[in-house]
Amino acid sequence: MDTRQRKTRARLASAVLSLAADRQASEITASEIAIAAEINRSTFYQHAASPAALLEGVLRAELDELRTTHLAEADLTTVRQASEAITHATVAVLQHVDSHASIYIRGLGKSSGSASLQPMLSQHFAETVTLLLDRHAITVPESAIVSPEGFVANAAARFIANGTVGALEAWLSTPAPRSTDAFMAAYQLFLPSWWPRSS
Repeated sequence: MDTRQRKTRARLASAVLSLAADRQASEITASEIAIAAEINRSTFYQHAASPAALLEGVLRAELDELRTTHLAEADLTTVRQASEAITHATVAVLQHVDSHASIYIRGLGKSSGSASLQPMLSQHFAETVTLLLDRHAITVPESAIVSPEGFVANAAARFIANGTVGALEAWLSTPAPRSTDAFMAAYQLFLPSWWPRSS
């Protein structure tokens, strides 16, 4: 991506985050974003299929960067290292969500409809759990029940992911300023026994 494209992407990101802070992404038009980003409408469609898709892409990029910073490049060889890295990554995601609280409150709410951010956020967490499994930072205990290859790991990733999104939605319903410590304390209660515990 050249410098001009990066600048356009940055303007699009700023525009969609600003507009989505005030109303549902499905109510925002490509023309509004183009005007706010000072680009042509046709240029908008070179970067995203819709305002909702643009918003998801912007948020997803921020989340992916956090995962790379705190987990993908971290040393996870011991339980303590894994636990600390996972805790730092989780707190970073909480700070990301809280910094875009109005967007996530709308995007995770019952009225979000086609603009729901739940699938995107769940997929992010599922990919994070899969990364941790692949790097042996976490291990799901063997089951005595015979199941298809990959089922347990896939099911565990989705179980943790969807539970985490639900916990985040509940946390967002609490008054600001929200406490990451309060979330983490409750989160430790919900996680399965095989999940690394923070000290």
